[in-house]
Amino acid sequence: MAPDSQQTAAPPGRQSRVRQTRQESRQLIVTAAVELVRRAGYAELSVDAVMREAGLGRTIFYRHFDDLADLLMRTSREAVEELFDAQRSFGQARPDADPVALRRPLRAAVEVYQRHGPLLRCVAEAAAGDEQIAAGYTEMRRRFDDFAEQSRRGVSDLGHHPPANLAETARALNLMNESYLQDTFGREPRVSPETAVQTLMEIWDAVIRR
Repeated sequence: MAPDSQQTAAPPGRQSRVRQTRQESRQLIVTAAVELVRRAGYAELSVDAVMREAGLGRTIFYRHFDDLADLLMRTSREAVEELFDAQRSFGQARPDADPVALRRPLRAAVEVYQRHGPLLRCVAEAAAGDEQIAAGYTEMRRRFDDFAEQSRRGVSDLGHHPPANLAETARALNLMNESYLQDTFGREPRVSPETAVQTLMEIWDAVIRR
C-alpha cells in the first residue's frame, strides 16, 4: 500500500521555518565573508574563518556553497552585475555629442566600488590563484574592454592624434580604472567619490582629446 502523503509531508508551517532558517544561515555566511574581506584579503580568507565570523558550525557552509570560490562568485554576483551596467553605458557614451557623457558611466562605476569595493578587490585577488574565478574575471575584463572600445570609436576626431591601436588604448584605460578604484575603495575609502570621478574623467578626457 502506498504511504499516506498527508502523514509523511511536513506541515506547511514547518517547511516555511526550515526555508527561513536556511536563508538566515546563508545570509549570515555571506555577511561574514563580506566583513572579513573588508578587514583582510583573500589570502586570509578560509571556510573556518568565515564560519567563526558567522557564528555557525563549519559543516553548515557546505550546505550552501561548494568552496570559497563558489562563495565569492555568488556573493559578488550583484556587484558584478551592477558593474556590467555601469560599463555597458560606456559603450553608449558619445563625448562628441555630450561633453559630460563619460562622467555618468564613470560615476556609476565609482558608486559600485563605493558599495562593493572590498568584495571586488577580493575577487580580483582570488582570480590570481583560482582557475574558476580567473576564467570569469578574464571574461568580465574582455567585455569591459569591448564597452570602452565602443565608446572610443567615432570620437577619434576630437583629438589631434588618434590612438595607434584603439583596442589596446581601451584595455589600458580599463585596467587603469580597475586598479585605481580597487586601490581607492578596496578597503576604507581613500578619497571622496566625487574626487575619484573627477580624477578618472580628466584622464579619459585627456586621452580622447590628445
